[in-house]
Amino acid sequence: MTLSFYIFISIPTTLFFIHLISAYWNYYEIGINASANLLGLIFFQAPIMFVSFTVSGYIMSKLAQHWRMKKRASIGIGMLGVIITFIIGFIVTSGEFSNYPRPIPHNFLEFLRYYLHLAPKKVEGI
Repeated sequence: MTLSFYIFISIPTTLFFIHLISAYWNYYEIGINASANLLGLIFFQAPIMFVSFTVSGYIMSKLAQHWRMKKRASIGIGMLGVIITFIIGFIVTSGEFSNYPRPIPHNFLEFLRYYLHLAPKKVEGI
């Protein structure tokens, strides 16, 4: 596919990435406050991730076409590149604050339950 397709795909992916990281930081009470965190995410993290999503999807798609894959398969490989970049970006961004003092013990499954509204936020000492 063309570069514009991956630019179009990267916009909602970047928005979801920023929302997920913001919820992660909010859950573990990382940073100064939500406004400062969101400002940093929008102006520093979002452009980097947008470019990363676009480039990884486009390059993976072009590599798949170079290997003589069909067009649908190359789109799937490009989308896989975007998904892998999303996962790596989340791991790296959340891992930056792995030693940050927080009132809640680090447990990614608890965060996912909270994010999917399957469980309330755990609060230590209550």
